[in-house]
Amino acid sequence: MTVKDRAQRVLVIVSRPEDEAAVFGATIATLVQRGTELIVLSCSGSPDSSAIDASVRELLGITAHHTLREDSGRQFSSLTPRALAADLAAAITSLKPDVVVSYASSNSGATQPTEALLVHEASALATELAGVPLYTASSVPVDRGVTVSSATAIAIKRRAREMYGDELPVGENIATPVEYLRRLRRRELVIGERSSVERVVLAVASTAVGALVGLVLTAVHQSAITILGARIPWGIIAALALTTALVLGLRLIYDTRVAASFASLGVLLMSALLAMSMPGGTILIPANVVGYVWTFAPVLIVLLVVGWPRVNRQASMSSRDNIELNSPVKGADIS
Repeated sequence: MTVKDRAQRVLVIVSRPEDEAAVFGATIATLVQRGTELIVLSCSGSPDSSAIDASVRELLGITAHHTLREDSGRQFSSLTPRALAADLAAAITSLKPDVVVSYASSNSGATQPTEALLVHEASALATELAGVPLYTASSVPVDRGVTVSSATAIAIKRRAREMYGDELPVGENIATPVEYLRRLRRRELVIGERSSVERVVLAVASTAVGALVGLVLTAVHQSAITILGARIPWGIIAALALTTALVLGLRLIYDTRVAASFASLGVLLMSALLAMSMPGGTILIPANVVGYVWTFAPVLIVLLVVGWPRVNRQASMSSRDNIELNSPVKGADIS
């Protein structure tokens, strides 16, 4: 999945259609103004959806709308977060959004707070299963939140709420749950990816770290210890393990190969520099088996880790088959 300067397709998950404007109106309007494809998934709806719902969606600029169940909210009296998450994960897999937005765990401003909490918990489980970043919207300021303050977007939201006869406050904030910052690569919803300056700083810092690691590991790679008569080359084992951990860790933490690539460059350049004869004739990488392993193995590690294609963590095929059977939006064509 390629993201240019912002998420290209956003899925907003609501419990009922009226929350499209009440909770997410300014967020939706802001993203639409930026050219984002905006899809809304209502967990519940009425078979005879009102003309007001359609007019509000047109006003907000919603690209497409889907409904899980047209049961007028009856499901919420017996549905568990895990059961709803199965349907949502199948819908996310089918609709293929870059980012999912749903309710905050509290102070979301939803018309039915209990239902909103259920949908929040289900969305958290579903996005973890589908491997898609989750953002939450609330009606009050939140830590690490981005205030949706576009005057045009607020005006559109106010107009949408007036169409429902709703005169509640129109404040709206959006944030990423802390637990998802720890578990999933963060993809910026509005601001976009790192700037050129940030990328340069990241590249320089990664190269410096890689060079330092290369220096230390080259110095110890020939080390060995004898245990019960057996010589164990712990130096080369530790050197290869730490090199792999450094490159793989940076590859997983950042949504770009910049950090991993430049850290790898630092390690390889430093080991190549130290392979040359030092003043006084000292050779840190002698022409023995361990020396050859340290010369070529890091190159192979870098090629594998940095060159490995980016894979979006999705539900397993068996899990996907099980949950898609119950998904009312299975096979939805929005491409």
